[in-house]
Amino acid sequence: MSLVQIFGLVIAAAVLGTSILIAVMGGRFQKVEQAAYSEKGKPWWFYLSFAAYIIFYLAVLVSFITSPDKTWAGWVLVIVIPIGALIKGTLVIFNKKGQEKVTSIEGDQAWIKIALARLVLVPLFLVLAYYA
Repeated sequence: MSLVQIFGLVIAAAVLGTSILIAVMGGRFQKVEQAAYSEKGKPWWFYLSFAAYIIFYLAVLVSFITSPDKTWAGWVLVIVIPIGALIKGTLVIFNKKGQEKVTSIEGDQAWIKIALARLVLVPLFLVLAYYA
């Protein structure tokens, strides 16, 4: 199994795990979102998870670039999706209106809907990992 495939599986597991967490926590997940998007300083777990992701992603990127076997799914997993996530994250993090929108989501039902909507990404990442 290649590092790119492992990356796809890890991302699928992360989306599944966080979606379950969001659904179980419901409206209480709002405090997690507010902490992550706070301008006063992000919590330690935000920096730790971000650093772990960056280190893992850079290892995957180097592995992908140096590999002679590049598949369309590998390109999507290693290049297209991270660029899209970077653009989305930048638009939310550096956009006051985006921050307000994300941090103003309220109620158990709204968070459960978000958790369910994210679940469609799990099979996508699994398929990409399979074909990578």
